[in-house]
Amino acid sequence: MFTEKKNVLELIALLKAHKIEHAVLCPGSRDIPIVQGISQCPDISCYSVTDERSAGFFALGIIMSLKKPCAVVVTSGSALLNLHPAVSEAFYRQLPLLVISADRSLAWIGQMDGQTVNQTNVFNSLVKYSGTLNEIKDATDKWLCNRVCNEALLALNEKPFAPVHLNVPISDPFFSFNEEKLPDVRVISKLELSKLKEVIQKHQKIMVVIGQNDIDYRLTIYDKEALSKKYAVYCEHIGNAQHDGFISAGDGIFSKITTDNNKHIPDLVISLGGHIVSKQLKQFIRKIDCTHIEINDDGKVYDVFQKLQYIVKASFKEAINYLCSVTDINSRLTSKDFAFSKAPEHIDIPFSQIGITKLFLSKINFPCYLHLANSSTVRYASYFKVPSFINVHSNRGINGIEGSLSAAVGSACAIPNMLHFILIGDLSFFYDMNALWNPQLTKNLRVILFNNSGGEIFSALPGLSLNDKAKNFVTAPHNATGKAWAQECGFKTYKVTDNEAFIGILDDFICNDGSNKFIEVFTDKEKDMAALKFFKEQLKLNSINV
Repeated sequence: MFTEKKNVLELIALLKAHKIEHAVLCPGSRDIPIVQGISQCPDISCYSVTDERSAGFFALGIIMSLKKPCAVVVTSGSALLNLHPAVSEAFYRQLPLLVISADRSLAWIGQMDGQTVNQTNVFNSLVKYSGTLNEIKDATDKWLCNRVCNEALLALNEKPFAPVHLNVPISDPFFSFNEEKLPDVRVISKLELSKLKEVIQKHQKIMVVIGQNDIDYRLTIYDKEALSKKYAVYCEHIGNAQHDGFISAGDGIFSKITTDNNKHIPDLVISLGGHIVSKQLKQFIRKIDCTHIEINDDGKVYDVFQKLQYIVKASFKEAINYLCSVTDINSRLTSKDFAFSKAPEHIDIPFSQIGITKLFLSKINFPCYLHLANSSTVRYASYFKVPSFINVHSNRGINGIEGSLSAAVGSACAIPNMLHFILIGDLSFFYDMNALWNPQLTKNLRVILFNNSGGEIFSALPGLSLNDKAKNFVTAPHNATGKAWAQECGFKTYKVTDNEAFIGILDDFICNDGSNKFIEVFTDKEKDMAALKFFKEQLKLNSINV
């Protein structure tokens, strides 16, 4: 029988799955659920050592002799601190020592309760990975616990070797052992790129997700054609691999797919590149039953879809070349299966931020740089096509409002022979307005400032209801305008309050005449939200039955 503590069950099941075959067990009370569980696993050889100082070095002896990882399990409090010399030795000799420490509930740390010290990151720079297996109360807790444990055990087994520490909080009571068997757990594994074909060929509906790509290899037309013939390929503008044969505008497509419609459900998702903007795509993949393979050049765990099973360590270019070259693929899922919406470009949108975004993007049909600020701007742009010869950039690493304008200015200064356009909201602009106060500013920058006197996107958050006082703090209303500052910084300025005015000045705005230009688009928050709602309704009305 095993403990009822679910985080401990997850730990023991993954120790078995990752083939940890040796464990040194130290006596105590708080670690009883761990020790009792590991000792019942016939494929883990257990050794009892009372003195933790000795136990750590005992484990190192096993590692040196068998050239395999070894775990050492200790109870809470000073027991863990006694492992410091052994952990130091293991770090400087590059030995795969796994430290597992039982801990008290976080609520009791620092409260003068017995055998409590702050055990999180206690080894600091002497371990290559330190994680906490949180107690499990819901599905998100379970996912986090599983991911952290997988990350730790993958790190333990990867060269260069070094110690790894897993801290396991166990709250009272913890002496119930009523579980008859260990649970089935998700195991995340490393996979060689050369072995990827074997996994691909086991699946019939394959989707490739290309994330943000700023400075890596850019797909050729051959790459795009080859990928589109083999897989359903999703790529947003910030992936800089635009192609008519790819899926884009995730929030306009995946929100309409039900998980019981097998036609649109991939059984294998392969992701590469960086961040994804679309919340709907993430939510869609999280709900379905599929295998997820993440390809990245650092071999780390990025489990954004909560379905990760394999990690492939490879460069973006290597991954693209491999995916293009794989033969004998029987995928029955292509990008055409997702072409069931009326083209957003054909929907007439009332004057609003999303409407102006559509008008502007339909006009830039020449090589240039397009910078999209957070947060609504980058989302609105994702609904509409952008030609492949336009470079698209956005600060999606953290998704904060700071620095979007500065990044665009830096890019424009670095490449002065091309136009650089930035679409930016008012809070982002005023937060970063000093970016225009720059003596190195070149004459190739075009700014479209959407000014609706506050953070409109916060008003659109589903389920959010605020009174007037709270709303003022959340949406940051203001009456500021950018015109005077833009003029002070040498920009030619325009004011827009309707679609006709915007269309009237657009040709002059995009003309490369050796000057900087600035359009301030004044909209109304409520009308912006109404236009967005109208646009989404039109997308649904014009969708083929999915």
